[in-house]
Amino acid sequence: MYLLDPSAIAIILRRFQEKSVEALEGKITLDLARYELGNVILKECALEGSMSLDEAASKAEGIAKILEIMKSEKIESSKDFREVMNLATRLKLTFYAASYLHVAKNKGLTLTTEDVELGQKAKHINIKTVTVSELSNLQPKNVELVILASLPVNLYKTKMGICMNK
Repeated sequence: MYLLDPSAIAIILRRFQEKSVEALEGKITLDLARYELGNVILKECALEGSMSLDEAASKAEGIAKILEIMKSEKIESSKDFREVMNLATRLKLTFYAASYLHVAKNKGLTLTTEDVELGQKAKHINIKTVTVSELSNLQPKNVELVILASLPVNLYKTKMGICMNK
């Protein structure tokens, strides 16, 4: 199983667009991903001015729907918080980034990330990592989803209830 960080999710959404449902369904992320992905949209809207507020709100809604098809893990217990803090301090990572390493290690998951530094630090503590390109090469093709993905975009979006691009 794969744990995807926000860098991987963002690349999948951009690269695969309508087919991102197929790529993300059943994958695991942390509940923290929604906030980081929301910040990506906010940055594009407010700071870079590359989209309108309405477009940003629509993309945020699309991300919320995409995250609903993924499994979400949380860091909740005091023991988990302690272990994440120890990892973050030892590896000189943010608490946020160390949370992904903690969950991957404790659940035996492969971390999917485009963050080179995080990937290197994950390997340092024996966590298997892959990039989005490597993940897409590893995935078995689900015939039903491949057929859905070949439908016209507007029909696909209507059937799946997800609208990332207009």
